[in-house]
Amino acid sequence: MKIKQNIFRKTTLLLFSVVFTSSFVGCVGSDTFRDDLPDSNSKADTIFPEANFDYTADQEDFTVINFTDLSTEASSYLWDFGGGESSTDRDPSFQFSGEGTFPVTLVSSDGNGVTSTVTIDVVVVDELVAAFQCPDFLCSPRTPWAGVDRGTTSSYSASSSPSPPEDNGAAKLSSSSNFLDQSIRVVAGATYEVTFWYVSKTTGSSAGTLLIEDADTQAVFLNQEIPLTDQASSYVQTSFSFTTGDETENMRFNIEYAGTECRFSKISIDRLN
Repeated sequence: MKIKQNIFRKTTLLLFSVVFTSSFVGCVGSDTFRDDLPDSNSKADTIFPEANFDYTADQEDFTVINFTDLSTEASSYLWDFGGGESSTDRDPSFQFSGEGTFPVTLVSSDGNGVTSTVTIDVVVVDELVAAFQCPDFLCSPRTPWAGVDRGTTSSYSASSSPSPPEDNGAAKLSSSSNFLDQSIRVVAGATYEVTFWYVSKTTGSSAGTLLIEDADTQAVFLNQEIPLTDQASSYVQTSFSFTTGDETENMRFNIEYAGTECRFSKISIDRLN
């Protein structure tokens, strides 16, 4: 009788142990490893970052290069300037040792840790390279586009719709108090091309008046009405060329509101000769 009782107790303990272990494994399987598996109806990440950038020389010191990130679908950045020098800023500046060609690498990453890498040879030369401040209209404050002695520090409204090209910002001109006005250094007797993206409403007579002149003498190089875009849902690219005067040192770029709401983005200037 005593032997049967011991056998019964051992059987009970063994059964309890099996039940407890099964419950524990069930809990571990449902909770601990749950985050390692995709949720029901989850979608794979199919849009990946693509690294790209542009650069311009500082107008006061040609060895200082200002970089502009042009990556898409990226939220973090790692720049490699060589020689162990790096930056995690989106749009950094870096001073090189002098003239030469320097490979610069940008690694752009998205929120999921997916990366894209691009390497571009940066050419540093001892010559004046014309460049606009805040060409992507993402600066704060907006003083680079407020002109000289015009009584304001913000001459436009920011706009993100429709989407500006290449993750740039945009300047919306929608009233007579809105304008774009900036003076930059240029080379005398040189031919330049100004390029920008814009989109306007389709009613009215003009998307704006573009004036390019000598900032010191007011000699006019270009005075042009900007045509309306044929649709208001996406940006289009346009370019204008002009030649500076024989003694020009500073050029003024000015767009005035002409009665029709318009948005401008991604402005650049290139020397043609």
